[in-house]
Amino acid sequence: MSGFTKLAVLSTTMLLLTPSVWAVGADCKKPTSELDKRICQSAMLKIENNALQVAYYNQRAWLCELASELQHDDDWDCVEAKKTLEVEQQQWDEAVLAKCKTDDCFTRVYKARITQINGQDTPLPNFRLTTYGWGDKECQAYLKVLNRTPREEFRGCKLPDLSGSGFTTLPFKPVTGELLKKLDPQIIKSVHTKAFTWKERLNKYQNGHISLEVANIDINKEGKKEKVIKYSLPSYFCDTWDDGIEMQAKEAEWEALTEHQVLDKSIENGFVNFYYKLGGNGNLKALNVKGRNDVVKFGNEFYAISENKFLTNLEPRRWGGKQEVTILKIELGNVNTTSERWCGFWYNY
Repeated sequence: MSGFTKLAVLSTTMLLLTPSVWAVGADCKKPTSELDKRICQSAMLKIENNALQVAYYNQRAWLCELASELQHDDDWDCVEAKKTLEVEQQQWDEAVLAKCKTDDCFTRVYKARITQINGQDTPLPNFRLTTYGWGDKECQAYLKVLNRTPREEFRGCKLPDLSGSGFTTLPFKPVTGELLKKLDPQIIKSVHTKAFTWKERLNKYQNGHISLEVANIDINKEGKKEKVIKYSLPSYFCDTWDDGIEMQAKEAEWEALTEHQVLDKSIENGFVNFYYKLGGNGNLKALNVKGRNDVVKFGNEFYAISENKFLTNLEPRRWGGKQEVTILKIELGNVNTTSERWCGFWYNY
């Protein structure tokens, strides 16, 4: 029987308080007890306390993610597993944290508890693989990319540094001249609901607000290169999000920005991309590629990487950590584009 289970068994008579009335570690939002005040008055201990909260709520969220990914047998109940974790944490708060009298003690037990929650002897890196993708070299390779990237450098729609990873981006170059003028009306019809003049669009292309690029690649892996078009534009989906903000509010916040501010944010956080195949007749056909970052290659296969919305203000009770990163394996065929969820990465804390 694991230590996790033993503690749960020993604590079956404890009252299960919900997170709405019980704070993991110290409650620095409403520090009323002497223990809370002692921890919350120290900037260093507040950081440790927040790290514990994030690790705890991330693990709490992971229990049901694990159930979903593994499709556990009927006897697996992630709700009960979360209650078990809660009982264990309450006992730790009362039996371990509350017994500390010095900052050194607090720091030591915080680090030990975070390590225990993570299930490893050493602190976890930024990300871990979810329950699929373990045997695939490309998933392991991207995990290394994620875990060598400082957390503050992650962006919603921009890939981290891929150098030396085995992943390469596609050789896109800007579309210019008459081809740009010919393709742009098709892009507007495909993506936008608003009408634009060519002068308005050309100005956006010239100032970097939007871009249209072309790459010659063998999309169906039959030995013949074809033209693939990538259209990139700003989006509030790529911006970092404060916790709890609704989509309508984020959209309104974005619309209040000047064009210069939108461009600055997009340069920092990346652009949303749309992909097309360019036929010999000059017509575009949309490729069903879902990924907010980019299409990349690993070996002879194509993948789309999505890093979703990254948060600025972390509320561990709700999120438990930053959102999952996914990689889709895609087949860019002549007729249809198919995709398969290939790698999943869970942000730890």
